Amino acid sequence: HSRRVRRGLEHRRGRPGRRHNTKKTNEKQALRDYNQENVYNITGNSKRYVELSKEIPEIREDIVAKLKEAIENGSYQIDVEKIVNKMLE
Repeated sequence: HSRRVRRGLEHRRGRPGRRHNTKKTNEKQALRDYNQENVYNITGNSKRYVELSKEIPEIREDIVAKLKEAIENGSYQIDVEKIVNKMLE
């Protein structure tokens, strides 16, 4: 790999390169570090909601059981108007 430097720009294999902007790179890295650090440092109401969400089961077995029973015995009714209204909201 031959490398030539011309007027402050790096050239590799005859193609013009770019100056490395260390200030911008450092700012981006600092922002990444800050965001990564704060993802796990939730405080206030947000922390309370995260803790509450952990207590709610992912699948609510009681609701699933009621729906299954209603479907099996034919009493489950689909409210088409309600579905259409929700779709149009």
